[in-house]
Amino acid sequence: MSLREFLQSAKEAALIGGIVLKENFRKVKEKNIEEKAEKDFVSYVDKTSEERIRDFISRKYPNHTIVGEEEGQSGADGEFVWYIDPLDGTKNYIGGFPIFGVSVGLVIEGTPKVGAVYLPAFDTLFYAAEGEGAFRNGESIHVSHTTNIKYSVIAYGFPSRSNRDLDTYWKIFREIFDGAAAMRRPGAAAVDLCFVAEGSFGGLTEFELNPWDVAAGIVILKEAGGKYHLTKGLSKRTDIIASNGKLQELLERTVYKYLED
Repeated sequence: MSLREFLQSAKEAALIGGIVLKENFRKVKEKNIEEKAEKDFVSYVDKTSEERIRDFISRKYPNHTIVGEEEGQSGADGEFVWYIDPLDGTKNYIGGFPIFGVSVGLVIEGTPKVGAVYLPAFDTLFYAAEGEGAFRNGESIHVSHTTNIKYSVIAYGFPSRSNRDLDTYWKIFREIFDGAAAMRRPGAAAVDLCFVAEGSFGGLTEFELNPWDVAAGIVILKEAGGKYHLTKGLSKRTDIIASNGKLQELLERTVYKYLED
């Protein structure tokens, strides 16, 4: 099967999850929210979205591995692995802030090949497959051409339950903040990567992420002409430094100046 066919499946899967998010936006009550761990929330929306996406992918590709944020891994480790974030930006969603999305990425033999990220509140679908370019609702997108961070907006993010000393993140933030035009914290890594891909952000630094947070977005970013670096590869608690390419060295240098592990 070709990457174009896999991409079509990723797009359909993201839209399927997005329907659930659209139907329930600003309808989730506090009594319906569970706390998986301190400040780590989940609701029936996350779970239903993932169930429907899993069902769709497993019916189309019964021999593929699926890894989702809520239900973990199904199927043995294999050549084809689908990473699903059924609701990227859960806190935004339950708070009524419209920056959230569904992320579906396919990794083949360890390499991210296909990605789709759907933003239901804006009815916007970002998608890409290796070698095919990156798109937003059918239109080609490309990273910004800005070479000076002074004229760039940089996104950042770190977890509510940090495994590192927060001073590390404050120092990184402060140094980038001093040089950038502005900094933003939308609170959804997959969405942030798409905003870099379309040129809205010049770059981003986000920390302690999981594979389902980035698997789709990094394909879209790369196909849009951007660059990225994962400090621990496509694994748990990885950090990502991404940009339009022209700001990559500066951002990586700044992060590694303070990051110890």
